[in-house]
Amino acid sequence: MKLLDTTLLVDVLRKREPAHRVLLAMEAAGERCATTEVNVFELLMGAYRRGRPDPNRLEGIAKLLDRLDVLPLERSGASRAAEVLHKLRAEGRDLGLFDALVVGIALASGCDAIVTRVEGYRPIRGLRVETY
Repeated sequence: MKLLDTTLLVDVLRKREPAHRVLLAMEAAGERCATTEVNVFELLMGAYRRGRPDPNRLEGIAKLLDRLDVLPLERSGASRAAEVLHKLRAEGRDLGLFDALVVGIALASGCDAIVTRVEGYRPIRGLRVETY
């Protein structure tokens, strides 16, 4: 199973061709695509303008999420996130808290790859990064 990061999801919502093409190719190949509740939170944060929800953005997010499995943050994911973040920091690297949670959920849920345009996930052991 591949995990779709917020960057890819935002690019799909903005109708950016490379991201849309990647998602369609995965769906056509019958690949199981997922994202996390953390990514959903990030998308929803972008659905507000001046403190008010934008109905068009919320509708687009809902339609996109209907196409994906949304993985919850459970104890196993939180534990994996803490472990990954601790190891990275011990190596002198860092990862944002949201990204660490996404990685923890992905690893705990058996995802083998994350699809993104962000290179920051590359040092994570056990998770292949596919960029577009």
